[in-house]
Amino acid sequence: MSDDREPLPEVLAGGDRRASLEALRTEIGRRLPGAADREAVGLTTQLRLILAELEALDTGEEADVVDDLAKRRAARRAGAADPGGAAGAE
Repeated sequence: MSDDREPLPEVLAGGDRRASLEALRTEIGRRLPGAADREAVGLTTQLRLILAELEALDTGEEADVVDDLAKRRAARRAGAADPGGAAGAE
């Protein structure tokens, strides 16, 4: 089977967000069937995020999705920086 797709690093370097997301989606789809359980969890999470971003591009909600992802990431990092969290404040 011949693979005529552009190599992933070249697609990413091209700067086209949609093309980059689609290339990442394809790469994850290629790796997922042979992934170990732990790796499959991470790949599946990334795939879900990529699919959400692609859908947002189609509906014009890209900024909302990106902003939401940034807020989630910041919240996770804040929680990691304060391992006691709210429970430690009692």
